[in-house]
Amino acid sequence: MQIFTLIKLESHHNQCVLFAGKGLPSSPVGQRNAINYLSVYDNKLLRKFRGHSDVVTGISMSPAGDNFLSISKDRTVRLWDIQQAGSVAQLELPASAHGTPHAAFDSTGLVFAVTATMADGKGQYVHLYDSRQHSSGGFAELQVPQADLEKAIQATSTMTPDQATAMSKATWNSLEFDTSGNHLIVGTDNGMTILLDGFEATVQRVFCPPTKTDRPAVSCFTPDDKTILTGNTDGTITCYDAKTGVVVKKLEGHKGPVGCIRPNPKFAQFASACTQTALWTW
Repeated sequence: MQIFTLIKLESHHNQCVLFAGKGLPSSPVGQRNAINYLSVYDNKLLRKFRGHSDVVTGISMSPAGDNFLSISKDRTVRLWDIQQAGSVAQLELPASAHGTPHAAFDSTGLVFAVTATMADGKGQYVHLYDSRQHSSGGFAELQVPQADLEKAIQATSTMTPDQATAMSKATWNSLEFDTSGNHLIVGTDNGMTILLDGFEATVQRVFCPPTKTDRPAVSCFTPDDKTILTGNTDGTITCYDAKTGVVVKKLEGHKGPVGCIRPNPKFAQFASACTQTALWTW
């Protein structure tokens, strides 16, 4: 028996899922940190993807094919093809970066982004790759200085300089492109959401939690890219205009902190969850 903490439930095949988690401590390292490809139709394990030497923290499926990215605490990002067991490529963090990386495909599947924290703690690296020519390295090697985040926080909140400095040092824990690929949205471990330019990684706007929290940010774009949804610890969901940062609407209904928000890619709907799941019509 293996013990799994679900990282991602995703696949292009309607009855197949990818998931990863923590196996038994007695299992070999390669098996303990494997990614599993499961058919839910007959509960059959179709393939195991082995290679990571530490816990897998995220999976990003390409929307255009059978490739997917995996992110691990072993400081690597691997590119896989569902049709073969071995990884297609392995990207390792340079010595000038530390911590766990993050990665995500854009909506075309042609580009993916990889982020990592600068070793001196003064910002983040954001590298963009062509998924068809990944062996050539990133076609854009960008940086998000902590000072830029600090300025954006001070410009959009009533925080003191010291509070803004502390907020800007938050650890990044999620990464996502909007549908157009023009922007990236980043979630942090202290509830702050960051909007970045998708080509230059410049800070466009920050969305700070209404109250101090140590919970990770829960946020996403609506499929039309016009609105950013963020979940709050008081059970509300704030809807921001993506261009202006103005609050368009605040939704109430959850009894506890919002732990997840996912939009419907075809209709003006999204689902949110705390201890209970709610379906909203936008």
